Amino acid sequence: MTLWQMIPVAYLAVVTIPLVRIDWKTHKLPNSWVMPGYVALVISWVGLWVSSGEYPLIPALSAAGYFTFMLILSFGGGMGMGDVKLAGVLGGAAGLISVPAAILSPVLGFISGGLVAVLVLVMTLVQKKLPLSQAWAVTKQTKIPFGPMMLLGFWLAMLLPLFVE
Repeated sequence: MTLWQMIPVAYLAVVTIPLVRIDWKTHKLPNSWVMPGYVALVISWVGLWVSSGEYPLIPALSAAGYFTFMLILSFGGGMGMGDVKLAGVLGGAAGLISVPAAILSPVLGFISGGLVAVLVLVMTLVQKKLPLSQAWAVTKQTKIPFGPMMLLGFWLAMLLPLFVE
C-alpha cells in the first residue's frame, strides 16, 4: 500500500469507531467527523497525480458513483445526507485501493445492512408476536443506521484480498 492510499485509509481507521457509535446512538453522521475525509482524499489524489503523472480517475469515479447512488436513495427518505457524504469518502478511498474494492465496498455494505434488517425483523416478530405486515413498520426501536453498515462494507472490502488469492 502506498502513502497516497494510506492517508484516507488511516483517516477512516481513526473515525470508524466514533462514527459507528454516533450514528447508532443519534442516527446522524456529523460533518465534523465526515468532511475531513474529503481533505484526506484530495491530498491523496493530488499526491498520486503529482507523483505518477496520472489523474486518479478510478478513485474519482468511485467517489462520485457511490455519492450519487446514495444521493438518489436519499430522495426517498431511506438515507440521510450524512450517509451520502460518507459514501463519497468511502468510494474515493476504496477506489484508491483497487477497482474490486471500489465495487465491493458498497455491495458488502448493502448486504450487511440487509442482514441486519432481516435480523431486526425476525426479532420484532418473535418479541412482539406481530403479524408480518405490522412487523415491517419502522419505529424508533427498529430503525437501523446505515453508516455502520457502509463502514463495515468498506473494511470488509479492504480485508478481502488478504483471504482471497
